[in-house]
Amino acid sequence: MSTNRRDEVSEELPIEDNEKELWERVAREEGFGRADSYVALARIAYNKGKFKESIAMCEIAREYYENNEASERQHEILDVSIGISKNYEELNKAAEAAEALEKAVAAARVLEIETLDDLLRDQGRHWYTANEYEKSLACHQEAMEISGLHMKDAPAGVDYLNIGMCFKMLKHYPEAIESFRTAREIFKEAKEPYYIVTCDEELTEVYISLGNPVEIQYYAQRALDFYTLLQNHRHMWWLKYYIGIAYRLLGEDDEAINLFEDAKSLAVAMGYQEWEFLIKVEKELAEMFILRGRVAEANEIFRRIKSVEDIVRSETVHEAA
Repeated sequence: MSTNRRDEVSEELPIEDNEKELWERVAREEGFGRADSYVALARIAYNKGKFKESIAMCEIAREYYENNEASERQHEILDVSIGISKNYEELNKAAEAAEALEKAVAAARVLEIETLDDLLRDQGRHWYTANEYEKSLACHQEAMEISGLHMKDAPAGVDYLNIGMCFKMLKHYPEAIESFRTAREIFKEAKEPYYIVTCDEELTEVYISLGNPVEIQYYAQRALDFYTLLQNHRHMWWLKYYIGIAYRLLGEDDEAINLFEDAKSLAVAMGYQEWEFLIKVEKELAEMFILRGRVAEANEIFRRIKSVEDIVRSETVHEAA
């Protein structure tokens, strides 16, 4: 007698034969047997990269589980909801991925499973990508509360880092600073240099928003030293740009201009076409030139920026079509 579950298929058969057998089960069976077969078909579709088909089959199965003995089918609802979320993640649909995990989280609460905190972190990550920062913050805060991690544990540092990033995007800067500094101390204790420098970069961006040149210089220079040693050019040009902003705020125009030009030259020399970054630098240079009376040069930069923005915008629309 076969011991396979209804949502499992034989590893000995070719995938095409397994798929054919499952569709035959769907046609002849009713109830949970059909739902389980849809789940197995959804897995096959996922592995083939047919994510929309996989979602459709998962949703058929989940609807049946929810409407028939739902209290006894929480494990199935949990698994299928996670599957739906993974499919949406593959489709780069972060909001839908987060919404799918809502039902997984609800099932996990009923089942009192130990991985509830990790589900909440995944959901928080998706909400953050979808620009739903309040929802992301709530997920990460609850995950950290559930975990009860010791303050010196590196995973606790990651939670504080994620929470700080949400506060930053919500413009709750004092709370963001506190979270990033707490995370930084945890990572320092755990000897996690990459995470330490990530906190330095996040703090730099917060202090840019607050217009605090002293703190910008302090944290950006530490991060720049680290990435210069590693020759990580992308981080290097952003940090040079940030330090340039600090010098501009301090009224040290020559230093600011030199750093802006260094940042731009480094980005271009490495062959990266990060239009958003290059335009930011150009605008900073134009503003500096105006302050120095070099109006003609500034106007030429603004003209060039407008031309490039029109080109980039038209390319984006073309690609989307």
